[in-house]
Amino acid sequence: MEYDVEKISHKIKNKKRTKKIIKFVILISLIILFIVNLILSIEEKTHIFGIYMFNIVSESMEPTFYKDDLAIVKSCNIEELKVGDIITFRQEDRIISHRISKIEKESEEFITKGDNNEVEDVEPVDEQNIYGKVEWIIPKIGKFVNYIQNVRGFMNVCILIVIICILVNFRDNKINNRKIKRKKYEIKKLRDNYKIEG
Repeated sequence: MEYDVEKISHKIKNKKRTKKIIKFVILISLIILFIVNLILSIEEKTHIFGIYMFNIVSESMEPTFYKDDLAIVKSCNIEELKVGDIITFRQEDRIISHRISKIEKESEEFITKGDNNEVEDVEPVDEQNIYGKVEWIIPKIGKFVNYIQNVRGFMNVCILIVIICILVNFRDNKINNRKIKRKKYEIKKLRDNYKIEG
């Protein structure tokens, strides 16, 4: 049995590259998971550097964004808001993201409307109930965010990441064992050749 050194070297490089990518993905996943859970902690007013995250729970803004999309909301000065901006606000026990259709300057209230709704919202929005302006939408990630907000869901994701880490380390150990065996074989082969030549 003979080894093609160039082929083996190429395989080792590819495996090292794959291993680095997997470890990088795991690290990034953990960082994202930590940040998202920090933002979406028990207190709904929690934010990081003025950034909130909210799951879209209705079809009222279609086709601008859809149910189960994730809205990234940035807090802003009320004076910055204008007609056409999409804002996220609290109305009774609901958090809503709708577009500003009118601004009542005298009462400092905002009239809003969902893009998919035929009529404006019944209640005007008071500035105190506004979280901020919707800056970005991440499609179809809202369900996952809701899932990890739940303690069991968060634990499941953490366990999955730990399992992946263990599997990667197990694979690394296997590769290292193969390398050791290969080196032993090469040393034995060199010794045998030396004995024959001698």
